[in-house]
Amino acid sequence: MKKFVILQINDKIINKYLFYKNLYINRRYSSSKKIITKIDHYQWWFLKQKLRKSFFILKQDKPIFISTSDHFTFKNYKFIYSGLISCLPETNLFDLLKAIKIQNEYLNKQKKKYCFISIDKNNKVLMHHWKYFGYTPLYKKNIFYKYVKKVLNIRKNYNVFYKKV
Repeated sequence: MKKFVILQINDKIINKYLFYKNLYINRRYSSSKKIITKIDHYQWWFLKQKLRKSFFILKQDKPIFISTSDHFTFKNYKFIYSGLISCLPETNLFDLLKAIKIQNEYLNKQKKKYCFISIDKNNKVLMHHWKYFGYTPLYKKNIFYKYVKKVLNIRKNYNVFYKKV
């Protein structure tokens, strides 16, 4: 069995983080397909990265994914918007599902919060995983729908799912 561990992200990897974000595999399923410039990344890192909790998911001591969770509040509700960034140009299904499981172990420890994920409708693999981790589709009639779609800038070609922990 391959050993998976997590490692906290710190400011020393600012350029490596940008490299991973700009990999084609990440831009392919991202809401923004363009390459992120260094100046834009540095501005985001020093202004908004502190609101995000990120950690590496390592396999045999090599980073394969970065798990991200943006924490924010709407009225009296606490929200988390979660995502994965691949550290490799290609990955396999086993590693992806293991990373999602590790990410959800972290998310499930967050109490009295709503966790959201968005999935590109063209991503056939991930469009089937959400139900196995306790997520429910976010429909238009849900009280969070408009707020979440607007604040997170989620485009129409994405489905949003959520769970309460």
